[in-house]
Amino acid sequence: MRALPKENDELGQKILDTAQALFNKYGVEDVSMHQVAKTAGIGQGTLYRRYPSKSKICFTLMEAKIDRFMEGLDVYLRSSEGETVAHQLRMVMTKVILHFNEDLEWLRVMLTSDRLEESKNIMCENPPFTYLRSQIKRLLELAAERGELMPLDPLFTSVILASLPRADIILYMRDMGYSAEQIAEEYCRSFVDPLFIQR
Repeated sequence: MRALPKENDELGQKILDTAQALFNKYGVEDVSMHQVAKTAGIGQGTLYRRYPSKSKICFTLMEAKIDRFMEGLDVYLRSSEGETVAHQLRMVMTKVILHFNEDLEWLRVMLTSDRLEESKNIMCENPPFTYLRSQIKRLLELAAERGELMPLDPLFTSVILASLPRADIILYMRDMGYSAEQIAEEYCRSFVDPLFIQR
């Protein structure tokens, strides 16, 4: 794929930086595309050619945040090798749920976008899901080697565990009054703890 000219990269980054600052200050739902264009000092046509909707801007910003989150998860997993696998998996899934919780307003915008509808059928192929599933599978296989795991199929279980903390479900549970910490605790109690042999 041909790389974008440098000036286009700079324009795209300027738009994203402007949108991020406005979202932080006013909230995602209260920021209009017109406001983003005006603050960035560009025409609305230029903005819409690059980002046809606010949800597209949110997706692009979220992708960068998810990349940083996965890097942080790698650091945690490397630094916690002395912990039990049950504790590591609990921490991984808690971090995933709390990460989603940080951007609930963004998720509301993104969950109404056409792009989300188009991507539902390929969720299991996207890099964040693939990364999370592979890390869960690795931890389950390690627990099995150590004799800490109940009889189960690590591949099957990793797919189910990675798919359960969906953003729309977390958003729904938050609207029902559960805190992010409560959601993470109940998720781990229901779906992580029973996988391990209690000693």
